[in-house]
Amino acid sequence: MQSRLSFPLSGTDETPGVITMRLGELVVVFNATPERQEQRITALAGTGYRLHPAQSAGGDAVVKTSSYAKGSGTFTVPARTVAVFTTGG
Repeated sequence: MQSRLSFPLSGTDETPGVITMRLGELVVVFNATPERQEQRITALAGTGYRLHPAQSAGGDAVVKTSSYAKGSGTFTVPARTVAVFTTGG
């Protein structure tokens, strides 16, 4: 499983207060900042990610405003929110 875990925006590409993690078909964005954040992973551009069904069907209205722009590979997550995105059903 560890071979499928990566942090594509770590190091110089890192946004302070934000951790972006990729695990298999999942991308998880931990936004601990007081502002909405965009995390662009150009290697994922063109891939059809969407908010995980557990979150999109859940009761948290804030996390439901998270989004993904397929053309640029940009994940947008509200302030102080953890959003999970998936390519799977």
